[in-house]
Amino acid sequence: MKNLVYISTAVKLMEDEQLVNLLNSARNMNLKHQVTGVLLYSEGTFIQVLEGKSSDVDHILSKIEADSRHKNLITLVDEPITERNFPEWSMGFYTPKADNITHLAGYLKSTNKIEGKRDGGAAVTMLKTFIESNKLSMSY
Repeated sequence: MKNLVYISTAVKLMEDEQLVNLLNSARNMNLKHQVTGVLLYSEGTFIQVLEGKSSDVDHILSKIEADSRHKNLITLVDEPITERNFPEWSMGFYTPKADNITHLAGYLKSTNKIEGKRDGGAAVTMLKTFIESNKLSMSY
């Protein structure tokens, strides 16, 4: 099993409806391949953690790389893990300006679940850095 963290740039700033479509397709793909993780979006930048069987994570990454909604994908972490950091999330999701999508399953009403993780290796550290640098730390 492994986790993979990448960062990418949206081709254009995404509206709520576009984020919902992206989230739904990611969730469906992840459930089909038993991959878990979290996706954060802020001002045109994505960071995503994928975790699961290596071949499944690699397959999903190849689909993501071919997705025309973003560009400049950079893999930050690709490492083996012994347990998942986000086992309950087929795709946990957070964006600070989600007026119409806070009701969706998996939408994180707070970044506290990520920020409160004491361990989790490089993947969690990257997420915490993204949260801090984009001032996403908030809860409802």
